[in-house]
Amino acid sequence: MKKQVENRDFVLYSPDNLKVLNEEIIKILPEKLDFYKKIFKINDFRQVKINLFDNLDDFRAFIHDLRGEKTSLPSYAIGTFDNGMINLYLDPKKTDILDKTYTITHELFHIMYKELILEKENKERIIWFDEGMAKLFSGENDYHQTDGKFNKFLDKFIDRNSSFPDLNTLKHGTFFETYEYSGYMQSFLAVKYLYDTLGEDDFLTLMHNINDIKEYGKNIVPKALVYYKNLIKQGKTVNI
Repeated sequence: MKKQVENRDFVLYSPDNLKVLNEEIIKILPEKLDFYKKIFKINDFRQVKINLFDNLDDFRAFIHDLRGEKTSLPSYAIGTFDNGMINLYLDPKKTDILDKTYTITHELFHIMYKELILEKENKERIIWFDEGMAKLFSGENDYHQTDGKFNKFLDKFIDRNSSFPDLNTLKHGTFFETYEYSGYMQSFLAVKYLYDTLGEDDFLTLMHNINDIKEYGKNIVPKALVYYKNLIKQGKTVNI
């Protein structure tokens, strides 16, 4: 890897065969960073280091070295925010490589939420809430749902999820993505439901209230599913 881009907001390290991402990163990341600054009510944030890998084994070895152990990184993981950096594996053979730009904005949200709220206020990280926010605010679902409608996602959600655990019990590893449910999909649906029903101001307040987040997490997914099914049944358009 070598330094490809550096400015006041981020420094990007990647192999040359991933250069195709540079232009997209330069365009999308500053836009998302400005949006995140509004969410967290700040004017500036530190420079973030981004490490992109074109080899999965190299990525995993890098994370193992950072953590000093080889057991905590899930087998499905291709991105982390260890040490306040965005670390991401990309397969250069895949034609949809540009969508990984949104994985970078996903990890950036984790970093900012961790540093600006969880660490600053000494609060516990609730994984489903953090993951759901990162998926909602990063724009990654918008990228895949090009018609802007929620129907297709909801169809996929129903096909993929046959059980609805207490979201507070979800931890990264064996029990986050299973044959019965997708922790990522359920986290996204739950957070979108909260954002849509509470409104932006109350949702931003909720980001600081761990007890309320846990209370919502106990049984929120079935409620969210019924809510969106009813909206679609009524012929209302739901944006992703």
